[in-house]
Amino acid sequence: MKHLKNNYLCVLSYFLWAVVLLHSILLPAYAADSVKLQLRWLHQFQFAGYYMAKEKGFYAEENIDVELIEGGPNALSPIESVLKGEVDFAITGSGVVIERMEGKPVVALAAIMQTSPIVWITLKKDKINTPQDIIGHTVLIMPPPESAELLIMLEREGLSSSTLNIQPTSFDINDLISGKAQAYDGYISNEPYYLEQQGIEYNIINPKDYGINFYSDVLITSEQQATEQANLTMRFKKASLKGWEYALNHIDETIQLIHQKYAPQKTLAHLRFEARTIKELVIPELVQLGHMNPGRWQFIAQSYQQLNMTQAEVNLDGFLFTEKTKTDYLLAAKIGGFASLLLAIAAFIIYKFKKLSVQLAQSNQRLSQQAVTDQLTQLNNRRGLEDNARRVLNLAQREGFPCCFIMLDIDHFKAVNDNYGHQAGDQALVTFAKTISQYRRKHDVIARVGGEEFAILLVNSDLIQSHQLALQIQQDINNLMITIPKTTDTFKITASMGIAEASGDLESFWMIADKALYQAKHAGRNTLVVAQN
Repeated sequence: MKHLKNNYLCVLSYFLWAVVLLHSILLPAYAADSVKLQLRWLHQFQFAGYYMAKEKGFYAEENIDVELIEGGPNALSPIESVLKGEVDFAITGSGVVIERMEGKPVVALAAIMQTSPIVWITLKKDKINTPQDIIGHTVLIMPPPESAELLIMLEREGLSSSTLNIQPTSFDINDLISGKAQAYDGYISNEPYYLEQQGIEYNIINPKDYGINFYSDVLITSEQQATEQANLTMRFKKASLKGWEYALNHIDETIQLIHQKYAPQKTLAHLRFEARTIKELVIPELVQLGHMNPGRWQFIAQSYQQLNMTQAEVNLDGFLFTEKTKTDYLLAAKIGGFASLLLAIAAFIIYKFKKLSVQLAQSNQRLSQQAVTDQLTQLNNRRGLEDNARRVLNLAQREGFPCCFIMLDIDHFKAVNDNYGHQAGDQALVTFAKTISQYRRKHDVIARVGGEEFAILLVNSDLIQSHQLALQIQQDINNLMITIPKTTDTFKITASMGIAEASGDLESFWMIADKALYQAKHAGRNTLVVAQN
């Protein structure tokens, strides 16, 4: 390996020399593009990736000069700023899909948070622990669609907003503390810190625990920007996601920078609390940064429609940014002038690494396997499921095999972590994975696709057979006794499931199975629902 390292460094020095030469010649032809990015709120760790993209030079590497504009209660809404042309990019909530449905020319580039941070916050002394407990109380809420997750959760739990005294939020957590309201619409990454600092016990009612899981902090632009400045938009998105990757991998450095330059009013401890919570919402270990699922956006749009926040039809054509680039003939001509130099370097690289090809191939194979494997359970991750699904579905189509898709979600998993600790939660996930894996056949695909969400793609299995298998899995799960690490105590878990025929593309039947899963949870959990395609 030492010989490999020396060869690599030698080749790398030649390659970097050529890149620097090429960069120095080509760069003067391109002046930096100046853009404005409006944040969703005041400066805090919530926007760490954009700060680091600017401070670490990732925007500069893409020839972009970015001005960060603070949001807040007195600023224009991010969507309005984009539509009026006052900024080029902005960060907003999943409610932006309503604007698109109603014909507004907005485009979504990336969803930073895979789960919304918006929750109900109540005080423990008021004994409000569930949505039903809120009935008859005063609640402070942000105007829709910012508060949509909370309102949809109430509706899904069979509660009418008329049973509540709903008041516009004051953005002041002291109104909850003083008793002016009994439920506060806040961020799980922010207000709980203030309560903890004052020694006030609180409860969190999270829509995710009730099957409502929306995207948050969506990076958007205008349709005009995305179309006429597609290359700039693509470069801005790339640099922003690179900034987020750096921020989440260097949290202490990021916290120090934000405290010194952007949010000195926030303590380091507060920023650290926010960083820890936001990383759990972004879940970079499981989901590619910025990932957006079209089927999930479809579900979000339908949820807004069901809540009567819009009467528009669900048509999301053009809503998600597609990376397209125009041919830059000037750049191509300049690069062509250095073709012989680059070809010579390429030949040198091939020569130096020819003897090491076997080791590199093995290393690449290991890295590829890691990229599609969930490190805790050793099952496929979301990307592994997507990659393998294409292969097995093509096989099934050629052979005329029926296929089915099962979505599984461990019930009340948050309570497992809260009551027994995260190590016990990990033990539950590993045990759950082993339990469902014992039914895997040659071509079946099993994956962990979220925190406590799993999926099984069954090949050559119709709905009746899949339903019988799901019942057997459910029985095995109900019989599990999971031992709490470092103790002899045990606990039990249950799971809800949704089953759908795996016909068409993965996104389509995934969404159908996901809806069936939500129905199973709404029906009382520890049950399964077969979707009627």
